[in-house]
Amino acid sequence: MSTAQIIYEQYKVLPKKVQNELKSLINGENEEETVPLIEQVAQGLREVKLIREGKLKALTLADVFDE
Repeated sequence: MSTAQIIYEQYKVLPKKVQNELKSLINGENEEETVPLIEQVAQGLREVKLIREGKLKALTLADVFDE
């Protein structure tokens, strides 16, 4: 079973209210959020790929707090 299938199976058992909230976050319908969640996830995956390739420095939690 793929990761997407596992996530979908977990999504199906959530209460309808939580499902709707999750959908709105993913679709970027939350007006408080300037960048849709799906774009944030895609950017994070690109950064992980660059870190694995050694093209981007991995930050520690302390580094993040210092920024």
